[in-house]
Amino acid sequence: MNEDLVLTVDDLAITKDAENCVLFSYPDPASPLARELQARGIWQAVMKGAEIPAELLNSLSGSPWTGGWGHTGPDVVPGMTIPQEQADVWLLADMAKSEANVRAHVQIPLTRDEFIALCDFDFNVGNGNFDTSTLLKKLNAGDIDGAVAEFARWNEAGGKVLAGLVKRRDAEKALFLLGANYTTTA
Repeated sequence: MNEDLVLTVDDLAITKDAENCVLFSYPDPASPLARELQARGIWQAVMKGAEIPAELLNSLSGSPWTGGWGHTGPDVVPGMTIPQEQADVWLLADMAKSEANVRAHVQIPLTRDEFIALCDFDFNVGNGNFDTSTLLKKLNAGDIDGAVAEFARWNEAGGKVLAGLVKRRDAEKALFLLGANYTTTA
């Protein structure tokens, strides 16, 4: 269902607003290299573009290397500069997994705005969390008001409410409601 709905770069405003775009490659924040950079107090400088000391770069793993809008993979290597256009192409490709997942699991017809909102939600929380979410269950059961209310429940990371996630969920909910072709009470 919803096979005719496909994201374009222009549909990624919520995602781009919530994610950071870094136009150079950087080590995964949980990698041994990043932990050492953090321990030495130079992680923030590296994230602003400072060069990584060669002795660390050559001795510690930074995998998976990341760049653009959080893209990882074999196409991201240490020392890369990433043009904005490439970062956007990667984001659109990375979002394709969320598009396919939303199409595979949502059992009701969606408007374009609803689809975009759900793809951003899926991209942020992950396919598995989306697939087992009460939001999806309520949506598929036709409980649109209940599904819309579920966006706000996904505002925590590490057990703490994060302002960025509150803002992102509010934006997803607003876009979803903007495209709604039925009356809700939310």
